[in-house]
Formats: sequence, structure tokens, C-alpha cells
Amino acid sequence: MSLFSVICEAKIQDWFKKKQAGEAQPVENQVTIDQVKSSETYLLEDILRLIEQAHLSDCNTREIMLHKAKEMEIQLLMSLENEGYTLMAQMTAETIRQHKVENAGHGLSRCDDETE
Repeated sequence: MSLFSVICEAKIQDWFKKKQAGEAQPVENQVTIDQVKSSETYLLEDILRLIEQAHLSDCNTREIMLHKAKEMEIQLLMSLENEGYTLMAQMTAETIRQHKVENAGHGLSRCDDETE
């Protein structure tokens, strides 16, 4: 179990104790389970957004952003693999790869012009 999961579990248990003791305030605008995104989903969205932004940036910034996206991609895929979601990791890697290909043409010639 990851450190994040342990902390979340402790917070949930604390909230249930407060609720039973009548100390917890009712939650307004309750979120249903189908509205909740996993941390992996948020991470994937951040990776895809970073790839899009990188290809709209100048060459130096693009390289930094793509490097950060790659680090986040490795983190995400390792997390999925460690949790036993091998097929999901493969599908996620393919989604990211396709997104890189789709965004690769944006601003690419601008970098080629700068390096000449």
C-alpha cells in the first residue's frame, strides 16, 4: 500500500470517528462515486496537457516540458504495473504515444528554424 493510500485511509477513519461522535459537519454538494477520478486519471490528464502545451512553447521550454511529461509517464505506468494493471498500463502508454504523435507537428518547424 502506498504512503498516499495509508494517509487517505487514516483520514477516512478519522472522519468516520468524528461522524459517529457527532463532530463531523455534513458535506454539501456530495460527489457520487461515478464523479470521482482516480489519481492515475488526474496524472494522465496532466501528462496529456503538458504534451499539448510543450508543442506550443519555444524549443527550450518544450524540451523541459516533454522531459517532465516523460517522468510523469514513467511514474504513472510504474504505478499501474505495481498495482497489477498491466493491460491498463499498456493501453495508457499507447494513449500517451498517440497523443505525442498527434501534437508533434505543432511548432516543430519553429525549432528546426531556430537550430539552423
